Amino acid sequence: MVKNPDGVLSGYLSSEGTDWKFLPPRAPNFGGLWEAGMKSFKHHLKRVVGNSKLTFEEFLTVSTQIEGILNSRPLVPLTTDIEDLNALTPAHFLIGRPINSIVEPNLFEIPECRLKIWQNLTKMIQIIWKR
Repeated sequence: MVKNPDGVLSGYLSSEGTDWKFLPPRAPNFGGLWEAGMKSFKHHLKRVVGNSKLTFEEFLTVSTQIEGILNSRPLVPLTTDIEDLNALTPAHFLIGRPINSIVEPNLFEIPECRLKIWQNLTKMIQIIWKR
């Protein structure tokens, strides 16, 4: 509920034919595409982090990596050439180019108790890429 409506703004929006559609608080099915993105993010986060206790910086690192992975998924090929492996990704709409990451050594075989903090986060990200 708006306590102090702006008459000029509401008049302008009415003249433009703006139609407001509000999402009910407990109805994620109304969100459509962006809710599907949140579902993917939560899926990967729960599978990788699980019950691990992360600091804010570690959580932010994992969240940013998951965001990068989801924004790197291919949508459609850029050309019809079979040899061209470039694809249009959500990152093209966000930053105008694909997202690149630094190649890290494979840490799947090393037990978690022998990994340093950064290596443990890297292993979590590699698990997401593998899935």
